[in-house]
Amino acid sequence: MSETISREYVGDHEERLTADYKKAEHEAKTLLEKYNITKAPIDPESLAEAEGLDVVYSKFKPEISKKISGYIDIKQKKIVINKDISPNRMGFTIAHELAHYLLHRTWALSNHYKVMPRSNTYGGRKPAQEQEADAFASHLLVPRDILKLYKNYASNQELARMFAVSEDVIMHASKWL
Repeated sequence: MSETISREYVGDHEERLTADYKKAEHEAKTLLEKYNITKAPIDPESLAEAEGLDVVYSKFKPEISKKISGYIDIKQKKIVINKDISPNRMGFTIAHELAHYLLHRTWALSNHYKVMPRSNTYGGRKPAQEQEADAFASHLLVPRDILKLYKNYASNQELARMFAVSEDVIMHASKWL
């Protein structure tokens, strides 16, 4: 058995090589359906709390604050958010960390989990779990069926305000319509 196959086989117990974007999208849609959410903006903090997580805002040390938007403490059932980041980044980070709770609980409890910097400098490829959490957050905060209703009538800037996300999130979501 090759290293690649065995690393993919162990699933969320260690860093995987391939992200499951369909799973991330499905879980985001399932959560929206569970709470009957059909309009933007989506409140990820309320969803995290409904799923049994506390969301707390913390002042990080200056050298950490520039690198880390937030993290999940699975054992404490708590999402910790850097209170010095923008409101849009806060929302995306809450959704991203909620994804780790819903999709990657075993991994987040393992020795393989580590808090990742918000930049895309991972010393190589971004871990699959991080890619999935980003995809989940994007689908949760910008449901594609709602985006389709407004995409041809509003600018990316207007859509970003409507969905309470950055224009980058809107542009990325729009690519997949």
